[in-house]
Amino acid sequence: MARNVGPEDRVVRIVVGIVLAVLAYLRVLPPAASIVMAVVGAYLLITGIFARCIFYRLVDVDTSIQEQPYSTTDDRAGL
Repeated sequence: MARNVGPEDRVVRIVVGIVLAVLAYLRVLPPAASIVMAVVGAYLLITGIFARCIFYRLVDVDTSIQEQPYSTTDDRAGL
């Protein structure tokens, strides 16, 4: 499976995954919610590290493709 998670998306996933994992470890919510937070945090952390997301693949999203920067010079004129 090809990479489909871009660099900015990876950073956000890793940070949010760590925060959710810590909150789940501290058990700030009831046990069922802590388990859900731990699973979601682990998924975000793993997809952030490996830059591959199954859900992105299912909906055909690819954030790893970056747009070309805008150029102020016009190379087509031959100048």
